[in-house]
Amino acid sequence: MQNQQVNVLLQQLQRLYPAAFKHNYLFYSQIKTKGVLDDRREFIPWLLASMIFMPISFVLKDIFLSNFTELSNFQAQAYAILAILLFLMLIVPLVIKQIRHSSHSLYQLLRHSPVKLAVIVILSALNIQFLQSQFVMWALLFFGISFGFVRFYKENLFRQNSQDSEYYQLHQLRRVCFWAYKQSLRTRLKLYMTSAQSPEYEVLKRQLNRYADLYSQLFKSEHQYCKSIKHIDVDSYLDEML
Repeated sequence: MQNQQVNVLLQQLQRLYPAAFKHNYLFYSQIKTKGVLDDRREFIPWLLASMIFMPISFVLKDIFLSNFTELSNFQAQAYAILAILLFLMLIVPLVIKQIRHSSHSLYQLLRHSPVKLAVIVILSALNIQFLQSQFVMWALLFFGISFGFVRFYKENLFRQNSQDSEYYQLHQLRRVCFWAYKQSLRTRLKLYMTSAQSPEYEVLKRQLNRYADLYSQLFKSEHQYCKSIKHIDVDSYLDEML
């Protein structure tokens, strides 16, 4: 899809479904960058993560030390980091669900993130029990933040000639796509709870078909537009660079 086509499509959607553009937030891809590494913007998610998670880890450490006096300094810090990792492991599947129903290519890249986080949590627990290594503890927090926060906050692999306006259009397209999925899900639930003899049943059935068709169309449009402004995976990026 071309930039102008997407712009026209979004204008039509704005007129037909204004609710799709209100209070409909996506918790991923807040920063879009070109290629694999793109200047200083690469550090923004890490800076933000350090400002959020480091103070939380120290506060939790103090809480654990004050409430569980038998814990050592290392154990209190390790449990604080483990709590952060568990929180990320609970949140990530919700973000993955948004991605799964709004961006096919990005879902293919990030779908294994919950498994990676689960492995990190297990390794963190083993470190507390056996190794008790400060280096391993902080290294696991680094990888946990990478898999559970940074990779969702930042989306890379966009083409060198891509523009900020195209990033905005892609994000808006994904928002409406996920909104259409939620509407079809809610309508399907209402249909399930409505009697087949009720006059409302046929109305809901038509609504479900409309939302399902809209979701399917937008999901395909997002993927086509994404391919025009972004490298779908690292292999395609390297092929073009080499």
